[in-house]
Amino acid sequence: MAEEKIFSVDFAKENPYANILPRSPVISSYKSKWNGIRLDFHRQPGYETPEHSPNQHTLSISLVNRPIKAERLLDGRIQTEIIKYGDIVVVPANINHKLCWESEAEFLVISLDSELFDRVSYDTIDLQRCEIIPHFTFTDPLIQHIGLALKSELESTSMSSILYIDSLAATLCLHLLKKYSKFLEIIPTYSEGLSQMRLRKAIEYIDENLDQDLSLMEIAGIVQMSMYHFSRLFKQSTGLSPHQYVTNCRIEKAKRLLARTEEAINQIGQQVGFPNQSHFTSVFRKYIGITPKAYREQVKV
Repeated sequence: MAEEKIFSVDFAKENPYANILPRSPVISSYKSKWNGIRLDFHRQPGYETPEHSPNQHTLSISLVNRPIKAERLLDGRIQTEIIKYGDIVVVPANINHKLCWESEAEFLVISLDSELFDRVSYDTIDLQRCEIIPHFTFTDPLIQHIGLALKSELESTSMSSILYIDSLAATLCLHLLKKYSKFLEIIPTYSEGLSQMRLRKAIEYIDENLDQDLSLMEIAGIVQMSMYHFSRLFKQSTGLSPHQYVTNCRIEKAKRLLARTEEAINQIGQQVGFPNQSHFTSVFRKYIGITPKAYREQVKV
């Protein structure tokens, strides 16, 4: 009997599922150009996949409405499962995987480039001794929350913040590093934040580029640090994550422009990094409690 072919699944391609699933994803972040992370939302009928091996680290998050019986082959081991809402499976890069399930299922697939995971690892433990290990079905509220947050961003009518996506990706990598990797060592705790020089350099860069779609990788690169290391120390220095800090800066600059100029609200929104007026108004109301228009009327009385 001929040996069954094991398909390679490369999430850098538009439809990596062509050989292993009957349907394409319902939605995908492929064209969103996220940095090192991809999200696909699936609605698939009962099916048996061929054995396959991902080129990237992958996590699947079940969104089924009712439990589904399944049989899974993972890294040479077989397990019968009852898959429920929120159940998660970790399939590291280059690990063989196969799944057979009975009825229609909805699920998310998050893929992480190995390079992204390695950059986070570099600043926390000995990179050569860190490796994600396969995990059959389990629950993890943080992973579920990150998956749903990514899905929400993907479904949003406004343009996603790359900085926010980067922050979610870094958090996910660190969580995998701490809880689902082998040869894990203690992650050092930093008692101090960024040096004054690095903090000033990062803040100056943010202030000068508020109109751009800033990414965590970009800001960390300015001070020659990894995304995770920078994000951790920046929060220790300022009390805010980079994403929160940038948003606060955008809102404060918008307040000044609304009070001191007669520029159109949509133009002010663009100057402080919001892709459209709807997104600007939504975030401004969340932070200030009123719309930009109401704020302008209030301060000009």
